[in-house]
Amino acid sequence: MRTALPTRRPARALLAAALCALTIGAAATPAAADSAASARNHPAEYYLALGDSLAAGYQSLPGGGHVVGRGYAQDLARTLEGRAHAAGRPFSFTDLGCPGETSGSMADGGCRYPHPWSGSQLANAVSYLKAHRKDRVVVTLDIGANDVDGCASGGSLDLPCALNGIATVRRNLDRILGELRDAAGPHTRIVGMNLYDPFLAAWLTGDQGKALAALSVPLADALNGVIEQVDAAHRVPTADVAGAFDTNAFLPMVPLGGQLVPLNVARVLQWTNMARGDIHANDAGYQVIADAFLAEL
Repeated sequence: MRTALPTRRPARALLAAALCALTIGAAATPAAADSAASARNHPAEYYLALGDSLAAGYQSLPGGGHVVGRGYAQDLARTLEGRAHAAGRPFSFTDLGCPGETSGSMADGGCRYPHPWSGSQLANAVSYLKAHRKDRVVVTLDIGANDVDGCASGGSLDLPCALNGIATVRRNLDRILGELRDAAGPHTRIVGMNLYDPFLAAWLTGDQGKALAALSVPLADALNGVIEQVDAAHRVPTADVAGAFDTNAFLPMVPLGGQLVPLNVARVLQWTNMARGDIHANDAGYQVIADAFLAEL
């Protein structure tokens, strides 16, 4: 019996230590479980904006110069961030939009506006989506305007140029969405957008301007039709920005600046900076675009 006594005391001490450890572990387990459950139930949300100057939030300033980062993507990010935080989720916003981007430069690189990433915008977007395959990601995309903008200048419409630009958008957008889809995870939502028609503002420049405005709408319709078709082929909804801007509505006539103009002309002059020759949306127009995206989200 005496020989057993010395071994019992360490055994009791070990038992007490084990019980203490179990007690501490039991006390910590609910908090750890709550933290793990919170991470599962409130995953981070991500927003990736892709496209050209509209996605970049480009605006000219009345006194000259311009700003970026003040567009629909920023408006949309504020709304999505508010929704995420209300649900207890962290939120992250990344904008890869590059002013002047065409569908070709987006796919292959070469955007001329200074930007912080190397390579093509598409390659960077693919890398981003692959890194977030398991996450909740919203992707918005606008592209194609710069493929045809040069086709309506000098008061006339270059139809071969426009048709070639539209065909280019069809080919490149199909590639862009295909690669984005391949990289995206099951919780990624991609939304495209069609385009408003800034050349409607030519209506105010006289009879030749009215003719150009009238011709520009079928061009916008043809481009938007291609965008919508390619989006649909990749199961991507299209935010109806053209509809929000009433692009096809030459009636009714509405008052603007002391005269009556078609509704679609008024929308472009109210929601873009075309009054000073800048095709980009203003603050009000960018919010209209953001609302069109939200309607699809």
